Amino acid sequence: MDFMFNISPIVKLIVIFIVVIFLIRKRLSLGAALTIGSILLGLWFRLSPTKIGASILGSVLAQRTITLCAVVALILVLSHSMKRTGQLERILTSFRGVSRNIRINLAIFPALIGLLPMPGGAIFSAPMVGEIGNQKALTPEQKTLINYWFRHIWEFFWPLYPGVILTCALSGIDIWHFMLLQSPLTVVATCIGYITQLRSVPVHKLVSGSDSKRPVRDFLTELNPILLVIVGVAFLSVLLRIFADIWPVLNSARKEIPLIVALIISIGWVWWRNRIQLADIRKVLFNRALFSMLIMIVAVMVFQGVLQDSHAVSEISRSFTSAHVPLVIVVVILPFLVASITGITVAFVGTTFPIIFTLLADAGLAGQIRAYTVLAFCAGYVGVLLSPFHICLVLTCAYFKARLARIYKKLWLPCLGIAAAGVLSFWINRLI
Repeated sequence: MDFMFNISPIVKLIVIFIVVIFLIRKRLSLGAALTIGSILLGLWFRLSPTKIGASILGSVLAQRTITLCAVVALILVLSHSMKRTGQLERILTSFRGVSRNIRINLAIFPALIGLLPMPGGAIFSAPMVGEIGNQKALTPEQKTLINYWFRHIWEFFWPLYPGVILTCALSGIDIWHFMLLQSPLTVVATCIGYITQLRSVPVHKLVSGSDSKRPVRDFLTELNPILLVIVGVAFLSVLLRIFADIWPVLNSARKEIPLIVALIISIGWVWWRNRIQLADIRKVLFNRALFSMLIMIVAVMVFQGVLQDSHAVSEISRSFTSAHVPLVIVVVILPFLVASITGITVAFVGTTFPIIFTLLADAGLAGQIRAYTVLAFCAGYVGVLLSPFHICLVLTCAYFKARLARIYKKLWLPCLGIAAAGVLSFWINRLI
């Protein structure tokens, strides 16, 4: 049995990835698959069962894990509350009176849905895109691409996405710095979407109905929950920093506290504004998807803890060095492959970023973690967009009855543009 332990650490890690992905494809939850992968990782890298148990317990009880779970739980509670109370639909409906430009409306409806992370969220904007697209006889593939692309333009930096929160937690990059680093890619994605998908659509204005002239004020009122989070986080962050100068004890406060408080205020506003019933609150709080996401987050942190305690990455780093594999190749390939196979942002972040960040530290490149994080996230993002297992892509194709093969013929070029922007951003951030 000794030969099993003497196998190359890179091969071990590849096998563990294959096991995790196989379990996911067999419909085991990502959380359960990662937990099994963590145990296999510990055993294969010669950790005793006692040390594996201690590593798992330490990771679960770590303050970072608890805080991260709190943030993700509140984000999902806000998202589900807005969906259950009809607030989400009212946001889309109220915007119809703000703009009647067909290109703007085709993009804005999926983009507005994209502000709130939810599995398969593209299906909510599909009817609006379909209604507008039918007036201009757009093909099923055109409607699918527009709805799918603009639904995901925010995922690079928007702080309500669990993948973004998890990236910041694993990398140690401040959320505001991460948003500043990544937001240009959202601008690029929007421009690419316009050039490849909207430019050919006639610029005629939509015919307005009798109830379509809603003022901007109504739209902003319905958008209040999201605005409360954005403004609340900015205000509370500044407030916390000011008071930290007066009371240094506040310097130990977690960076996520402003986001947690802002989310709680926003949730309270949604519940009060919509007079939500107690039965609906229970359904929101005890939503099965909420607990599945929390288990997945905990499993990611457990995987990272076992990875560190087993010193697996140090062995892998030595193997890469001896094999002369450029680190930048590893940073691109690992997230892209996992993202392509799972179609989930949290999956590629949670499974590959702990390895990437440790490899960077071992290579003495910790000072360039921001540049490499941008590159890794962009590579994974492209993989998620191209993944045939991405639930948004599957649902949108089904809704518009579009052929997946035709979608891929038109999707690869925009994704190539995003990849090029990611490489350029990596190069610029390395020079800064």
